Amino acid sequence: MIFWLNGVERSVDEPQLSPLDRGFTLADGLFETMRASNGVIFRLDAHLDRLCTGARVLGIPIPPTLRDHVASSARAAFAAGYVHASVRLTVTRGPAPPGLAPPPHPAPTIALAFSPLSPPETPRPIVAAMASTRRNEYALTAGIKTLSYTESVLALAQAKAAGADDAIFLDTAGHVSEATASNLFALIDDTLVTPALSCGVLPGITRAVVLELAPTLGIDTSERELDEPELALATELFLTSSIREIAPLVRIETTAIGSGRCGPITQKLIDAYAALVRDECKP
Repeated sequence: MIFWLNGVERSVDEPQLSPLDRGFTLADGLFETMRASNGVIFRLDAHLDRLCTGARVLGIPIPPTLRDHVASSARAAFAAGYVHASVRLTVTRGPAPPGLAPPPHPAPTIALAFSPLSPPETPRPIVAAMASTRRNEYALTAGIKTLSYTESVLALAQAKAAGADDAIFLDTAGHVSEATASNLFALIDDTLVTPALSCGVLPGITRAVVLELAPTLGIDTSERELDEPELALATELFLTSSIREIAPLVRIETTAIGSGRCGPITQKLIDAYAALVRDECKP
């Protein structure tokens, strides 16, 4: 792993985070997980726009040089041999005295880590379980990628204990929301449906790319409330995220989806997405 802290390259083995950092003590911060190829981060501006939107809600100042830092670090990682990499950008409110009240003049902590990835390959089909808890679409942080992921950690652990790969959340009204760290798409009556953002959904970067690509392939799309029984009626399901990209979801608990294999529409989108990444991440 290659790691920068507040713009300075550091060893991951040396102590470097203050025990009073609010990201550590209160999960008071944000993060982005991105994919880099050939020294270029795919849709970097979209990731940073989402981060800045969340930072405005939380009241965390973002340094104006952040984009240049991330982009130049990606080039440095590529020069060090990281042809494909997972990129984790973490921004916290920084160190502060104990207590919940935010400090009046925060000094954010900026951590940037690159981990090597294998070249993109045929995605492995996913089996999911339904999460035992709900996404709260009314939460103050709904739709913001904060550091508080304990709910997803526990839901994923429960899913894996049940023999599944991931968990699907409903919102408090019983509509389908998202997976633990991925957005969900369903092909229903020849329309590609994804839950509306009002269902507590994170506005995923890959989700947005799929909604951009689908019409160019002649695929109708819809962002709407999606009821749980509709999942069993879908002819295809898939999950999306920056690292997972597009992965077919072939079974939910005991219910097979469609043919139980990657469907033709999903495969068409996988191919189009891969071509787009290659085009935008040229060396």
